[in-house]
Amino acid sequence: MKHSTGFIGCDGAVATTVGVILVIAIATTMIAAIYAVGVPMLADARHNVNIQNAQHYFGILQSDISDLKGPLSGVGPSRRTTVNLGGGTIAIMPDTPTTKIQVSFKNETQPHDYYDVFTGTGLCVGNIEYTLEDDTIIYENGAVISRFSFGNPIITSRPNNIFIAPADGDNIIVHLRVIKLGGDLSSTGGSGTAYINSRFVEFDNKTDFKDKPVATTPCKTVTINITSEYHQAWERFFEGELTGAGLTKKTSPSNTGFYIDTSGNVVTIYIYGKTTGYDIFLSVHETIIESSVS
Repeated sequence: MKHSTGFIGCDGAVATTVGVILVIAIATTMIAAIYAVGVPMLADARHNVNIQNAQHYFGILQSDISDLKGPLSGVGPSRRTTVNLGGGTIAIMPDTPTTKIQVSFKNETQPHDYYDVFTGTGLCVGNIEYTLEDDTIIYENGAVISRFSFGNPIITSRPNNIFIAPADGDNIIVHLRVIKLGGDLSSTGGSGTAYINSRFVEFDNKTDFKDKPVATTPCKTVTINITSEYHQAWERFFEGELTGAGLTKKTSPSNTGFYIDTSGNVVTIYIYGKTTGYDIFLSVHETIIESSVS
């Protein structure tokens, strides 16, 4: 009887099996790579888009609140700002003591006495925060501030209610329209749409604060004290404003220029002006806005 030798030495079946195994292994590796690299990249891209959108919406919020100016009689105007949450949360924290401002000055009338514009330790201004994972977008006293998971917070949209500019001669103007958020604590979150409702409540012109004129007479020195979780952003902002007004930053208290001191969450800006005389014209106003989120 003859034995068949047709399959002796044939590697076709083995090669096909090995090929299938290799294809499956490559496909599995590619799928694992997509999950390990591609999915996190897509999540990061979606996160970045949501943060950029929040910055855009807070820029609109900044403009909306800026429109709510006084003094007006009766019920003030209101604005509603739409924000796409994108999985984040929004919280309005009015009157919180962790965000406040105090302005002090020496004027021509009483050159040896410091006057505080706001009673007590300062005016609690509050803020509005959008948080997505470790990143936060903040509206605080007219500015939009961004704090990411790395680095210090920065002002990404400058406040138009605060400016420091040179005037005639050696004089400079320091104008502060402080925006205080009133109302109750409110917050919301999720993947839908939120609405920030802002309403003008009151305007207070501080040019004659308890017989202590702020803008009617020149000042020799002005001190701005800001308590904020985002004080680094305010430090850089005021440094830029004062330098732009022609003042020189000093490393210690001086008779001219300006000096900035930080301690904890507090930044103190000492403004001495261009000369040792009374060359700072200070103007301070307070606008109260009632805000809520729904």
